[in-house]
Amino acid sequence: MKQILADYIEICLKFRKEYLSKPERKQRHILLTEWAKAQYVDGNPTIPELYEFWDKYKDVSYNKIFIEKAIVPIVNEDFQNGGIEGLKFLFYCLHGRDGIKYISTTSPVSIFSKTHNYKYSSIQLADMVLEKEPDNEDALKATYFIMKEHLWFSIHEIPFGVLNGMDGANISNIPNMLSSVDKFQAISNKLKIDNDEILIEDCRRFYVAYREYLQQVDRYSDFEDYLNKNNIPYERYCSTYYYEKENKQDNQQ
Repeated sequence: MKQILADYIEICLKFRKEYLSKPERKQRHILLTEWAKAQYVDGNPTIPELYEFWDKYKDVSYNKIFIEKAIVPIVNEDFQNGGIEGLKFLFYCLHGRDGIKYISTTSPVSIFSKTHNYKYSSIQLADMVLEKEPDNEDALKATYFIMKEHLWFSIHEIPFGVLNGMDGANISNIPNMLSSVDKFQAISNKLKIDNDEILIEDCRRFYVAYREYLQQVDRYSDFEDYLNKNNIPYERYCSTYYYEKENKQDNQQ
């Protein structure tokens, strides 16, 4: 084991994994900060060594200081040389954690992206992997969960409107948004996930409906009026629908 990894795990093993007191957290932070500044004559670990270390110590390695010091430089060197092995490791780090459903700001993927001033999004990094390895499961799953969250968010304010990011969608956005639905469906099929049909159908229906509404906006008081007059159901997106559903479930328990 490279000395940089041995020193890190030696620090971590001095403390409990959880429920540290404030003085203990402060002491650990001081030691990790000193570790992050140290120079090691035997160099950085290889990507295979990172896999081995992560598998054994992932509970204590999901740490911003460790990721910035021990992971990002190795991944970045491979990335700058046109490789994808480092990127594959970043997405592998999400495997088996709740974080694969939500790539947090402390994940290896996000921290790597930050070091590049967010020039590359998580999906763009995953696409670089999938371009060379279309069946890479870790990159596929990360893309799947990111896209699912984006799709759901885009229609979560129905019947008030469709969002594109944080803003309301406009007519020119719809073709790319529909393409995103197609991409999501293809990934869902590849991963053999069979419970996305409603989301996919609703996104397509509402995206097209919102485009048509915007093309003739003067004819309707708002998007809800358009949906009602064109007999397009949207009840599942109303707060009353979820309130009644939750109450029904509570009463059955």
